[in-house]
Amino acid sequence: MSNENTGSCTKADQEIKHTFLYLFLTIFIPFGLGHFVSYLFRTVNALIYVDLERELHLPASSLGLLTGVYFLTFATAQIPLGVMLDRYGPRSVQAPMLLFAVLGSLIFSFSHTELGLIIGRGLIGLGVAGSLMSAIKACAIWLPVERLPLSTACLLSVGGLGAMASTTPLHELLKWISWREAFLILALLTLFVCVVIHLSVPRTYKPKHTTLAEMSKAVGTLYSSWVFWRLALYSVFAHAIYMSVLSLWMGPWLRDVAQLGESSMANTLLWGTVAMVAGSLAFGSITDYLRRFGVQPIMVCGAGVSIFIVFQSLMISGLPISPLLIAMGFSFFGTSTTMNYAIVAQSVSPELAGRVSSSFNLVVFVLAFVLQWLMGEILNLWPATGQGHPVEAYQWSLGVMIALQVPGVLLWLSFKPWQLKTVATA
Repeated sequence: MSNENTGSCTKADQEIKHTFLYLFLTIFIPFGLGHFVSYLFRTVNALIYVDLERELHLPASSLGLLTGVYFLTFATAQIPLGVMLDRYGPRSVQAPMLLFAVLGSLIFSFSHTELGLIIGRGLIGLGVAGSLMSAIKACAIWLPVERLPLSTACLLSVGGLGAMASTTPLHELLKWISWREAFLILALLTLFVCVVIHLSVPRTYKPKHTTLAEMSKAVGTLYSSWVFWRLALYSVFAHAIYMSVLSLWMGPWLRDVAQLGESSMANTLLWGTVAMVAGSLAFGSITDYLRRFGVQPIMVCGAGVSIFIVFQSLMISGLPISPLLIAMGFSFFGTSTTMNYAIVAQSVSPELAGRVSSSFNLVVFVLAFVLQWLMGEILNLWPATGQGHPVEAYQWSLGVMIALQVPGVLLWLSFKPWQLKTVATA
């Protein structure tokens, strides 16, 4: 039996675990690689959608469903994932789950039907479902609770590097290999990360002695708590739309509305992911700095969400603004929505961190699936031509998305976050 399940940390473990090198080797490298792979899989369709559309003759709604099923299976795994993380620890959960992503990537690579691609994409979503949650759980175990926003931001920035790899670098690679061969390479990369996590992460996690049934019951308590929903609802639509657009619809918007060619589109997506990495680090650093003056993370998160909505409005405004500037602003301020992972994790004790984070993640990813599909359905109301969907189609689809986010901003304003002195506890 693994020591991770039954052993306790020795005094030497307690001393070394607080050193930077230890944290870097056992959290940021293995779990950061896991999140890197997760984001690479999440956003790759924004670039290869042209190949899928051309080879399989898929309409916008099918592309939305195919890409969004990743979010659906990802969401389905969240509740059992949270329970298992709190019961067995991040190492014992994350490494085996990545094997599903390996299998899914292989199926996606060899499939020639829409159903086969959906099954492969679904398995990928299931396999990487624990990437960020495992990392947050590890941070909750080894780091002081007040440093969670900064550590989460650093891990999210590594995920941004995965999104970056799915833009111009992948576009250049696809000049030499097919998208099917690219997914074979992704399968090998995911297997490598699985091995790294298994070998690198320490086995010194001591779970609380409760049954799985008791731990599962605590999830129901979270969902019945108004504090949980209060912390979730103000940013959840913005977060879901941020993921939906970046993982698929940003590419078509750059092609159809901004009139960019494939190479320019890939470069713009690349700079967007650079902004994503910068945004994650910036919002994490700002939050960590301002906490010294009593400014709570919810203030930073909500302010960022408000500016994020402004950039979405610019996407449909028709104003002569550089698409590069819009894409970078969208990606930079969209990362503010991810700060809520740390906010909800801070609201509970460390032994509940896995369940509360995954419970919030479930809500986010179910919405991401629904909204990504919904955007495709709205776009289909204006049939695509040789130049793609008309500008009006994007104005309506993104307009609906903006309307869904406005109530969250109003809810955030009702908190009067600028007056908050402490984080609410569940």
